[in-house]
Amino acid sequence: MKKVKVKIGMLIPAILFLIIGVCQAQTLSTKETKVVLIVDSESNKVTDMALFSTIQKMDKGLLKKKYPNRKFYIGLLRGNYEIQGADIIPKENTSVIMFTEKQIFPEAHFFSSDDLSPGDSFDIGKTKSKVVYNKKGELKLKT
Repeated sequence: MKKVKVKIGMLIPAILFLIIGVCQAQTLSTKETKVVLIVDSESNKVTDMALFSTIQKMDKGLLKKKYPNRKFYIGLLRGNYEIQGADIIPKENTSVIMFTEKQIFPEAHFFSSDDLSPGDSFDIGKTKSKVVYNKKGELKLKT
């Protein structure tokens, strides 16, 4: 009977450790990774960010169905980020460069960043960031 109690006592913490590890989001660090910034076509706001490799694997029809009325811009992320499902959440002091003239599915309209200046606030989904610089075809942000 005593051996059973000891085994159960060891088993419960192991199960709790596994549950906590599976439920938490994964935080990663990178020198540079290719991302896709998903922009609402009407409001011109970034609603989501995903890994380029994840978006690249998706069928165009499925992608348009999952993200209706969206445009997809290529970008680079430098620093720490968290993966939550298919979404990328940049952590503090992470840089994101959005190539405002490089869409995955080129459309007639590019991302209009003319009214953004260094220091301006800019949301990447639910993450707050600031504009570092804005030059033709490139918008650099820092969280």
